[in-house]
Amino acid sequence: MDKNYRGLFSKMGEGLLEKFIEDVHRELESRPDDAELLFKLGVAYSRMGNTSKAREVYKRLKELSPEKAKELLDIIYEV
Repeated sequence: MDKNYRGLFSKMGEGLLEKFIEDVHRELESRPDDAELLFKLGVAYSRMGNTSKAREVYKRLKELSPEKAKELLDIIYEV
């Protein structure tokens, strides 16, 4: 199998995550305190390798849902 094969799917995955993040941000405009949406956003940032953004989401989520915040923290640091 060609070495670029995996790279192609990595790029596609990045594009899908970026689109997903945009969609979640739009949803959060009307539901800013939705813990489930914030959790999904944090996971997406974590999967993209953007730990600082994921931690920002964690801080917001911690006030709304400590359980979800803990779950997100475990994902960020892959505990």
